[in-house]
Amino acid sequence: MKRILVFTLLIFSLSFLNAEVITVELPPADTLTLEPYTTFDFVEIDESSAIVKSRVWENVYWTLNDSGCKNRIFPFNRNGELYRAEWYKEKDGGVYIGDAVNIDWEDMATDNDGNLYIGACGNNFNARRDLAIYILKDPQPYSTGTTRYFHKINFYYPEQTEFPAVPNNYDCEAIFWANGKLYLLTKHRADTQTHIYRFDSMDPLKENPVKLLGTFEIGGMVTSADASTDGKKLVVLTYNSIWLFESETGDYFHGKISWLPIKAKQCEAICFDDDTTLLITNEQKELFEVKLDMLIEVK
Repeated sequence: MKRILVFTLLIFSLSFLNAEVITVELPPADTLTLEPYTTFDFVEIDESSAIVKSRVWENVYWTLNDSGCKNRIFPFNRNGELYRAEWYKEKDGGVYIGDAVNIDWEDMATDNDGNLYIGACGNNFNARRDLAIYILKDPQPYSTGTTRYFHKINFYYPEQTEFPAVPNNYDCEAIFWANGKLYLLTKHRADTQTHIYRFDSMDPLKENPVKLLGTFEIGGMVTSADASTDGKKLVVLTYNSIWLFESETGDYFHGKISWLPIKAKQCEAICFDDDTTLLITNEQKELFEVKLDMLIEVK
């Protein structure tokens, strides 16, 4: 029985390693140096690792701080100004998520039903066995101090058989919702690729495997992603570039692809602001905007 199991795992691993890697040829292009149009006005937003535009509240965006920070998310407007409940003291702010623990929160997503998703899936050393997604209703940003999540979805990568893993390719700082499903993109340290996975099961009572859909040579470490409300466009951020994938079916790596090399301090979050504009934040409290028509079509 053990020999059969080992043989099965070997075949599975070889098929995974030999999976198709989608590549595109990039043309020569000038690198865009991002200039902030504003900064966060709340001092405790000091390691912004996510940005998502609310689909419930007008002119409301959400961000969160990275690992080691409090279990809260921050509502703000497009000018970087924090919304806070009236009873908050001047130096406090944000919406606390009761019973949730901020263990390497890395990205957020939203769907068309008023839900927010928090990715507790940072995994720098590929040793975590407690990867999770918190799901909560998009809180009222002007009068909410504390809320709660209604589901916690535990998940794992079926391909990962070692903890820590070698190669170190099971970190994740990018989640997005599209076409009725939650997806994630991995951040690699052993190469410059990313894997796209989909949640086909989101059962709060069990460990859920994510399904590997494809691999793309993205040329860097993926730090964030967001999908348009219709799911036809996917924007992906790395430390040195912005990628736009367009597909009618959700097969993003095989559709139209655009790209833009960028330069800025540690950009970790991106979202669609509207059909023409992207918003980006970094860990230095800065906010940037980039027009979609600045990206260069490469496929």
